Amino acid sequence: MTEDKLPYKTGTIKLTWINPKDYNILESSMHYSVDEALKNVPKNIKKHDFLIFELVSTDGVQYKWKLLPYGRANQYKYGMEFFDNDLVFYGFIALTIFGTYSFLKLIKVF
Repeated sequence: MTEDKLPYKTGTIKLTWINPKDYNILESSMHYSVDEALKNVPKNIKKHDFLIFELVSTDGVQYKWKLLPYGRANQYKYGMEFFDNDLVFYGFIALTIFGTYSFLKLIKVF
């Protein structure tokens, strides 16, 4: 598809937020600039509970978005990095086992 026939052009700004009444619903709106997107953050969401993306590329079916540093961008990135870390996963399991063992030892099961 040619660029002029695509629904959204490269550089389009996407404002996204989770519906505060239903956390299963992701809502979004498209804008021409970051300033425009920031002015259109819905009033019913908490301050900074949104993400802003810029369209990097598209073929009309697949879209590639770049996360911009607005709203909860840092929390989103850190959360993804945290939960993708194997050390956190196995550390949590180890601490759970150790905590259970310590508790059982405390109540003199062992």
